[in-house]
Amino acid sequence: MMTMTTRRLALVFVALVALVATETRASIGPRRASDGARALEARRRETTTTTRDSSSKSRERWFDGQRLNHFDAADARTWSQRYFINDDHVDRDSDAGSPPDVYLCVGGEGPPLDENVVIDGGAHCAIAVALAKRRRGLMLALEHRFYGASQPTGDLSTASLRFLSSQQALEDVAAFLAYASEKYNLSTTPRAEGDPYSRVIAFGGSYPGMLAAWARVKYPHVVHASVASSAPVRAEVDMRGYYDVVGAALRERDVGGSDACYDAVSEAFGRGLNEALKTPEGRRGLEKQFNLCGERALDAFGGRDAFGEILRAVFPAQSNDPSCAMDDETCFNIAKACDAMTSKEDTLVALATYVARVFRGQCVPLESEAYMAMLASTTPDPTGDGERQWTWQTCTEFAFFQTCEADSECPFKLDPPTMPLASYFWICAKFFGISEEETRRAVASTNARYGGITPGGTRILFPSGSVDPWIANSFTSQTFAPRWEPAFVVPGASHHAWTHPPRDSDSDAVKQARAKIEARVEKWLDEGPMSSAVESLRVAA
Repeated sequence: MMTMTTRRLALVFVALVALVATETRASIGPRRASDGARALEARRRETTTTTRDSSSKSRERWFDGQRLNHFDAADARTWSQRYFINDDHVDRDSDAGSPPDVYLCVGGEGPPLDENVVIDGGAHCAIAVALAKRRRGLMLALEHRFYGASQPTGDLSTASLRFLSSQQALEDVAAFLAYASEKYNLSTTPRAEGDPYSRVIAFGGSYPGMLAAWARVKYPHVVHASVASSAPVRAEVDMRGYYDVVGAALRERDVGGSDACYDAVSEAFGRGLNEALKTPEGRRGLEKQFNLCGERALDAFGGRDAFGEILRAVFPAQSNDPSCAMDDETCFNIAKACDAMTSKEDTLVALATYVARVFRGQCVPLESEAYMAMLASTTPDPTGDGERQWTWQTCTEFAFFQTCEADSECPFKLDPPTMPLASYFWICAKFFGISEEETRRAVASTNARYGGITPGGTRILFPSGSVDPWIANSFTSQTFAPRWEPAFVVPGASHHAWTHPPRDSDSDAVKQARAKIEARVEKWLDEGPMSSAVESLRVAA
């Protein structure tokens, strides 16, 4: 739910280095407003290695009977939703009366799903694939409506986007599981006590993690348990907590941060940048010092906001990769950023030098025309990231508008601040005709509908990363309902870092998180459909 990216890169960005070599899309919240900031994220994704299926077996399937509007019985329109399947590990020799358990990867916004999602798990579901393989289960992945190739109406007009919501997506999950149960002879709900049935475990990270949690809350008779990784279940208009966590990450020694780093970054923004941006002479100096593309780039519409955003993006708390070595110029992380920011007495010079390293000496683009064009386009791109679609969802459900205000712990403060709330409301109004009041009401309704930071439910696991800015709106309480909704924080970990395919360079904390999640899911798989609820009602004699 959360920062926005795209695969459309201008050729000038080809030489940009990856911010981190793992797929941790910042997809929750407003998209990157500048082409330069989005290019950094897209270049990072280009360097991510993926596993391809060695067989020629197609994993792609289509559910042709998905309803367009689940909340209007008179609307009989249907569409075809894409899903992926891997049944290679299902025990064909088992008793016909014992259907396999189902490991469901819930799709969300962002890069479209591909067959990899049921082979190595992709960005969100590597643990699901590992469990399906070990326990001889069926692996399924459902693409979210209006993203990727799953286009219900064939266009992204405002009239069509009214059918894009988390509520419709959750109904899609339930309808798909009913379809899959019949098609693959699964029996996902027990018909009588003692009858074997397929337990469905839902997995997701970020917005898909939110959906995985809510699917368990809304459909406990269908979804046996859920793993909701880095899931910011509390919608919020003014999400100051995002950059507060980034500030804390710059101090965290486990990832190479320090108090000196936080102070250096705060000084570079609060003094050097802030003063220079206030005068024409200062802006010309910054354009030269930071090698900004074009003439008078900081005077252009949105130039100041885009500049601030790019500078914030080079401090990658959300996608931090601790395994990036200091001498490896193909990646950047908090440790490198902090090393650079504390290496010079003049913090503004230190920042400019670091930005030049990240951009490999190329000029830094502030133009946002490509981004604005994608927000305005009503033509779906099945290979794109869904810029317009996710922005619609932020305006109509979640907001997650990340701000850096004077009274926050954000280390990137400028006066006036870049990307204030008014900028986000302007986007909602310009592209969708949605007012500030409508967005505020929508966020309140979302939290009332799903429970906000206390969603309620049983057998939902909430892991979060300590340096992930989305932890600010995620469920992390280890005392609120530890028996029913256990939560834990992974030290030094970024945005659902443990949901990706394992790497030798993964931290011990990430490896331990995977083992902890797998152990919890296996425990739940051995429970009956209502065992957690029954145990909660027992009273000592």
